[in-house]
Order: sequence, then C-alpha cells, then structure tokens
Amino acid sequence: MSIKNNALLVSLTVNKPQMTQKDEKATRDAERANNAHGAGQFRKDLYPKHLVGPILTVESSARAYIERTTYMWSRGEYLLPTAKFMEFTERMGKFQLEFDQCVTAFLNNWSNVLQQAEAAQGALFDANAYPDLTDLKNDFRFRVQYRPVTDAHDFRVSLQEDELDALRHSVEEATRESMNAVLKEPLQRLREVVAKLNEVTAKTDRVVVVKKTGATEARPPIFRDSVVDNITEEISLLHAFADILPDNILAVAKNVADTVPHPQQLRDDPAARRAVNLQTTALLASIDAMLED
Repeated sequence: MSIKNNALLVSLTVNKPQMTQKDEKATRDAERANNAHGAGQFRKDLYPKHLVGPILTVESSARAYIERTTYMWSRGEYLLPTAKFMEFTERMGKFQLEFDQCVTAFLNNWSNVLQQAEAAQGALFDANAYPDLTDLKNDFRFRVQYRPVTDAHDFRVSLQEDELDALRHSVEEATRESMNAVLKEPLQRLREVVAKLNEVTAKTDRVVVVKKTGATEARPPIFRDSVVDNITEEISLLHAFADILPDNILAVAKNVADTVPHPQQLRDDPAARRAVNLQTTALLASIDAMLED
C-alpha cells in the first residue's frame, strides 16, 4: 500500500528568546589577560538556568516523544503512522499546555528572574539586554505541524514539460532517499533494544554482603522492566507501519516478540536468561545481515 495513505509528516517548532549573549567587555578582558586576540568569545547566560529549566525540559521531553514514536524522514521532519495520529496529537497537546504553563510561570516571576540574573552575572549584568515583557512573551512559541507525504503526482503548477520532469525527478529522488532511510531505521532501532536485552541477559549473579550478618550471598543481576518495555514499544511502532514495511522486517519483529519474556522471569530464572541471551545473539546476527544488504 502507498506510504501516503498510511503515514504523514510531523515537525515541531519551538521558538524561545535569545538565551545567551556575547559580552564584548568580558571577551576583550579575557583576550588581553591571556594575550589571545580573536581566539574566542565570552557568552553569558541571560536567564538563570534553573528558572528557564522547566521550559527547556518540556521541549526536550516533547522532542524525545516524537523521536520515540516516529521514524526520521528528513531533517526536522518525522514519519508518523496515521494509526497513531489521535494518540500522538493528544500527547503533543499536553506538551503544548505544559509549555504554555511553564512560560506563564516564568513571565509571572519576571522581577525575580532579573534579580537572580543580576546576582549571577555581577558586573556583566546589562538590563538593556532584556526585551520588553510583552515582546518576550511573543518570543515563546510551541507549534506542531503536519503535512502529507509528497510524491511526484502532487504538483498542480504551470510549468513547461521539461521543467515539470525535473521537478518530478527531484521529488522522486528525495522521497526514495527518505524511504530507504525509513526502511533501515526500524531495524536499527530494533537492534538497539535487542542489543540491550542481550547485554543484560549475559550478566552473571552478583555477590553482595548482607549488612546484618556480614556474610556474602549470590543474587541475580538487576533487570529493569524498561529493557523489555522498550522492545515492546519499538515493535508496536513497527506494526503501525506494517502496510509499508517489507515482510522480512515484520518477520524479524515477530521473532523478537516471541523471544522476549516477562522481566520477572529474567530475574528469577538463570536458565531463561541464558536461553534469551542465545536467542538475542542469533537475532542480532540476523538483523545485522539485513542491515548490510
């Protein structure tokens, strides 16, 4: 089936005011003190990091969510399966609300922001470096954009035939390159999470000292549920693209799913750990062979 009917492109744009600024005087002083002219520049943080931290954290979390639930298409654009659209938009809406709330809290605390900035910067503080509060508010923006996957048949423009052929060729080439990357990314990401499972199942029992008695005892290695949960998430995303992915990729995903036990089984059963380690070693070899093709 066509990729256009099963996926769309999503991008996130987050605008923020200038967070750092070159300090000319500090730069000149450092150059003179070190006899190093034109060697670099001193940049100061305009806002205390702990005060803008919540805003930056929301942005970072939103971008991490996009990367986790989509495949890279081109710089700044990600391929989202249409089956995940409602779930995705709901979560991004929550990120936007969090972002707006953090910005509001930051602006409502503006006098404290300036006081702490002045305390941190000392003689480097310059009140003129800061915009008007209204302008500053307009500098913050969180925007999610969606668009269809473009192919050579999407153009409705008035061009000469040779110009239109060149345009079609350009679009086809760009789409082909992005599609080739999309076909490899599920395998690459699946390999990463399988490799982690392979790594943890290779661990042996730990020798720990019992605090009360001072005696030593063997305990199983620590297994976090996330090792298995991450595999489940990757397979779920891969299945959302089932209509556009080759059968061999879906087959290896099924093999991975059939291999993964419950995390508690890995904690309790050394034989299960050894078996999973052997199985994941074979799966990694199979995935590597597919990536080399």
